[in-house]
Amino acid sequence: MPNSTDHQETRSRLKAHFEEAKGTTEHGSKWNELWKEGFVPWDKGVPSPALVDLLTERQDLFPSISSRRRRALVPGCGRGYDVLLLSAFGYDAYGLEISSNALAEARKVEKEMAGKGEYEARSGVTAGKITLLAGDFFKDDFLKDVDGDGKFDFFYDYTVSSSHQF
Repeated sequence: MPNSTDHQETRSRLKAHFEEAKGTTEHGSKWNELWKEGFVPWDKGVPSPALVDLLTERQDLFPSISSRRRRALVPGCGRGYDVLLLSAFGYDAYGLEISSNALAEARKVEKEMAGKGEYEARSGVTAGKITLLAGDFFKDDFLKDVDGDGKFDFFYDYTVSSSHQF
């Protein structure tokens, strides 16, 4: 189990890494560097426990949509564990990544794990479509690759919003 010193060192390393960037336009390449060297302390190898709990225990919080399948977006999806989980719960799940290295990892995980184990479609549910997209969450260029009207019913994020500040 990591201790507070480990967390401080990780935070310091990330802060120094992104301070080298000349503005947010370089953040994509900075994330790519971290993925290339395998420094991904945010990746726990499983879906977020908070998302698992939300989907299994609190379906009452999600409105039903009868005209189409619900769509979910996971910005900064990393290896895509949360995307696969959302698909298993019947969402057309979109994973968005600014890092091409992370996106390559997500494609490997999808190929290896989609529809298996905890990513198997839940009882009474047809698995949703999985779409992995390259793009910057803070721009809307990626929306051209989203089916339908380009809107989402659900966003799930626990890392991307804090990535621009340390």
